Amino acid sequence: MFAKVKIRQAAACLLLLTAIGCGETAPPVAEVTQSVYVDIDTMQAVVADTVTQTPAIHPVTGKRTLQPALYCPKCERWHAIPSVEQINRQPGATRCPKTGAEMTADGPLPE
Repeated sequence: MFAKVKIRQAAACLLLLTAIGCGETAPPVAEVTQSVYVDIDTMQAVVADTVTQTPAIHPVTGKRTLQPALYCPKCERWHAIPSVEQINRQPGATRCPKTGAEMTADGPLPE
């Protein structure tokens, strides 16, 4: 009899803990609307609306010359990177071609 009471109490506690956790919501995730690209004609870094198809259209020239870019903290430059499919196939695709340092999406925005 005592064991049945303990099992009921444990089940009630578990149910209560589950119910308390169900009301929580995850904090909102910021949506990225702009990204840094490198214009493959001029090799200049440009901020433009984020797109899924690359090369992206340059907002000024209207040409498809923008490649996604990553920032090298060693040489302090944005470098064009290949598509995601190519990055997965090429070891070291996210390393700086000049310094060999691992590049990142975080860096000072180009002017």
